[in-house]
Amino acid sequence: MVHDNINVGIYKIGQTAELTHCISAADIDAFAKLTGDYNPVHMNDEYATKMLLGKRVAHGMLTASFISNLIGEKLPGPGALLYEQNIHFISPVYIGEIIRVIAQVVVTSQKPGALT
Repeated sequence: MVHDNINVGIYKIGQTAELTHCISAADIDAFAKLTGDYNPVHMNDEYATKMLLGKRVAHGMLTASFISNLIGEKLPGPGALLYEQNIHFISPVYIGEIIRVIAQVVVTSQKPGALT
């Protein structure tokens, strides 16, 4: 993430920030409306059961979108832009499950305004 107004000198390697969120049916419905992704594995319990998922699952990118919240609001916070992310989805997230998103500073850069 890079932004000229962020003083990377105030961040220490190992510093963390986190957030939690309980995924709701309303979250999934709103994400589908926003993105146009109405895949029935996200929208229909009966269909998801036939696909061996058991019930509706959250969109992977819905869960990943909370990374943007964490970067833009907490670490480093306002003014920050997410430059790159790599995601590997390891299990489905169901309605009612709580996700936990953690960011940790692992490297500070000599580039103005950059954290990794």
